[in-house]
Amino acid sequence: MRVTILWQTFDSGLYSNHEFDLLYKNVGHNNGNLAFVYAIQSQIDADITFAPWHAKSEYLDEISDIIVLPCANQLGPHTKLGGLAENLSRLKTPVVGIGIGAQAKDFSQDVVLDPGTLEWVRQLDVHRPDPGVSNLYTRGPYTTSQLKKLGVNGTCTGGCPSHFIHPAVDLGQKIAHSWNEIQQVRKISVCAGHQSWAEVREIEQQLVGLLFDPACTGQYIVQSMTDMVKISRGDFDTIEPEVFQRLKNHIVPHYTDDEFRAFCLNYVYSFYDVPAWMDSLRRYDLAIGPRYHGIALALQAERMGVVITIDTRTEEMCQQTGIPYIRVQDCTRPLVRSSLRSLIQFDADKYDEFRSERARNYVNFLEANQLKPKAFLKEIAAG
Repeated sequence: MRVTILWQTFDSGLYSNHEFDLLYKNVGHNNGNLAFVYAIQSQIDADITFAPWHAKSEYLDEISDIIVLPCANQLGPHTKLGGLAENLSRLKTPVVGIGIGAQAKDFSQDVVLDPGTLEWVRQLDVHRPDPGVSNLYTRGPYTTSQLKKLGVNGTCTGGCPSHFIHPAVDLGQKIAHSWNEIQQVRKISVCAGHQSWAEVREIEQQLVGLLFDPACTGQYIVQSMTDMVKISRGDFDTIEPEVFQRLKNHIVPHYTDDEFRAFCLNYVYSFYDVPAWMDSLRRYDLAIGPRYHGIALALQAERMGVVITIDTRTEEMCQQTGIPYIRVQDCTRPLVRSSLRSLIQFDADKYDEFRSERARNYVNFLEANQLKPKAFLKEIAAG
C-alpha cells in the first residue's frame, strides 16, 4: 500500500543551520503540527511518502494508493482553502483526513467558513476510500456536529493522534508514577501562546516568573506565530520594532530591550523534531500553558501537563484525550509552585481505560478506510 502523507517534509535535516523561513515552512507555520504528523506516520503500516499540500493532483495520483491529510483547526473563519479545494477536485485517489477541528470562541457558537474552505471540506468528504464510510476523523463531538450542520455526515468523532505516540498500554501509570514522586513542583516548562492572546497574558507572566529559580530553571517553549518563534532562534533583527515591543510586553513587560533579548537567548526554545522535544520535556516536572500539543507531548514523555484552554479547539482535544485542563476564565488563583498541583486531577486507571477506548475507535476508523494500523496501536486498543 502506497500512502502519501500531505506534509511539506517529515525530516528537516540539519535544521540548526536552516534559514528561518524554510524551517518555519517545514513545520507548517506552527511547531505544534509536528506532534500529530509524527504520530500519524508512526501509526500507519505502509510504504509512506511525503508531499506538500500544494502538490499537483496528477503527481499525487501517480504515486499514491491512498492520500492521508493530517488536519488541524482548518474549520474557522481564519482559513481560505479554495485553491486546495480546486486541486482536490481533480484528484482520482481517495483521501483520508485525520484530526480535523473546528475553531470558535465557545461551544455555543457555530463556525463560519470562507466559501473556499467549505468547498475544500466537501471535496474531502467525496474522496472517500469507501463511499459508505466517512473518511474524516474529527477532533471531537463539537467538530462532528459542526460538520453535520455543513452537510458532511457520519464523520468519526475522534481526538488527536498524538494521544498514541507512546506505545505503552499503561502510559497513565507511568505518568502518575513520575508525578507522584514529586512532592513539590520545581522545574516547569511553559507552553507559550503568542502576543495576541490577551486573555492568557497575565497567566503567562506569572508562569514566566517561575522560570528563574537558579536551582530549578524552567523553559519557555514557543510554537507560533512567526515572530514569537523567531525570538527562540535569536532572529531579533528580522522582527519589526513595534512587534518586538508587543512580544516583550506580553512576556516580560518590565524588561529593557536588551534584557528581553537575554531572556530569549536563555529561556525561549522551539523544536523541529518530536523526539528532541519530548526528550527536553522529560527534564521538567510539569508542562503548563495554552498550547495543547506542547502539553500532549509532555504526557507522551511520561510527564504531567495541564492545558489552560482559551477556545473550543484546545478544550475539545483535552476532553477527547484525557489531558488535564483548566479554562482560562477559571484560572483565578495566583500561580505559585505550591498551588500548581491543585490544578490537576489525574486518575491513571481512568486515563489508560479511556486511551484504550479511543485507540479502538481510531483503529476502527483506519481499517474502515483501508489503512493498516501498526501493531503497537492495536495493542493499546486491546488494553
